[in-house]
Amino acid sequence: MPSGKKEKNDSVSRSEKMEENKDIDVNNPLTNEVKHLFEYSHGLSSADAEKLLLAHGRNELPEKVVPKWYIFVEQLWQPMPIMIWIAAAVELAILNYIDMAILLIIQFANASIGFYEITKAGDAVAALKASLKPIATVKRDGNWLNVDAGTVVPGDLVLLATGSAVPADCRVNSGQIDVDQAQLTGESLPVTMYQGDSCKMGSTVVRGEVEGTVEFTGTNTFFGKTASLLQVSR
Repeated sequence: MPSGKKEKNDSVSRSEKMEENKDIDVNNPLTNEVKHLFEYSHGLSSADAEKLLLAHGRNELPEKVVPKWYIFVEQLWQPMPIMIWIAAAVELAILNYIDMAILLIIQFANASIGFYEITKAGDAVAALKASLKPIATVKRDGNWLNVDAGTVVPGDLVLLATGSAVPADCRVNSGQIDVDQAQLTGESLPVTMYQGDSCKMGSTVVRGEVEGTVEFTGTNTFFGKTASLLQVSR
């Protein structure tokens, strides 16, 4: 079999195996053997990378900008606020202005608290997005290249070195690195990652240099799922 065709089949098989294992909790100590089942990459061809990019989409998070005034108004039109509006209308109808004023104060106080919490979470996600560096070092066609991080695909072999941002959810091929995940988990100290451990998109390598295999990109990453949950909760 020609080497080019064999390499293409290997890369497609690697992508399929990662899709099969995507629902397994690999961080569970009872399933650590999954780390050994993971198909580590040795690099993709440009043709395979293009096909995977079409299949998985760009390694980016969708931008959904909601006006802040709309977020505040939305807090005034939920089931509980509607009940308060009705109660305030009843108090107005019976000319009980004091109780009506108290209900309105409660209404706007609750809306203000909800608005603050939602915008605070949204600002945190926006800051994380801004921290994602646009360049990633990947191995394509046997050569190391600096590419747009948005074109990174599952199965890519990436270089994770001191000072670099992790471009997607990756698994360490071998060796060890120290990764700062404070922006994602709140941990104050760097975490040491060994072979098979998952480095999350948005974290930063603070010590060491290893090769890693991209497991998930874009909205399928830990960061992407967290951002999606925040949007749903809003």
